[in-house]
Amino acid sequence: MYAARVYMLCMRYTGDSDLAKDLMQDCFIRVFDNIRKFDSSKASLRTWISHITVNFIIDYLRRNRKLSFVSIDGHILDIPEPEKDDFIKVPQEAILEMIARLPDSKRVIFNMYCLENYSHKEIAKLLGIKEKTSSSILYKARAMLADMVNSYIKEKGL
Repeated sequence: MYAARVYMLCMRYTGDSDLAKDLMQDCFIRVFDNIRKFDSSKASLRTWISHITVNFIIDYLRRNRKLSFVSIDGHILDIPEPEKDDFIKVPQEAILEMIARLPDSKRVIFNMYCLENYSHKEIAKLLGIKEKTSSSILYKARAMLADMVNSYIKEKGL
């Protein structure tokens, strides 16, 4: 029931299909090892498994030195944001590929904030960074995605 969700999270955070499959198996081992800690009065099973998965992936990325954080305070990027209607023109698969092409730290923070609804405070605590660093990396990730979307639209003549 939850394999697709766990795989999608692993894929979204790593951008690597083979690694995502391996991590998915490891996540389920972690879930089964900790199932006695699940409390349905605090969260649904889906939410609990998702949190375990995200935490496991972050630990994996940190252990393998795939996450590095540099605050970009004061560096304002001059990349025009695509209009909301422009995003509608871009297929979901293309957007997901663009997210997968983000550097690891930007992809992780983008996923956590924009797709998993973590706050900058929660992200900062989980990743051991400052809230301001989280928000500045998110800004940079969004700017990179905006540039990719604008390029895609221009390339496809949309």
